[in-house]
Amino acid sequence: MNAALTLDSFLAEAMNFAPESRLELAERLVASVPDDAEIEAAQIEEVTRRMEDVRSGKMKLIPGEDALRQVREAVLGRA
Repeated sequence: MNAALTLDSFLAEAMNFAPESRLELAERLVASVPDDAEIEAAQIEEVTRRMEDVRSGKMKLIPGEDALRQVREAVLGRA
């Protein structure tokens, strides 16, 4: 990375990207993070906690199609 380009300046520039480009950037950044046993253990713990929340009724599931629509609206700013 260019020494003059800080994380904050990169983020500020990235926020000027079109919503679809920001989504692609986010996907690429997530994919670039190497797998780590500690991270994987934390992910499994989180999934287990969420499954228990669903089983206990603390959390309700929604159809995947509805969830994707809500995410797209939130990210792309569309209602």
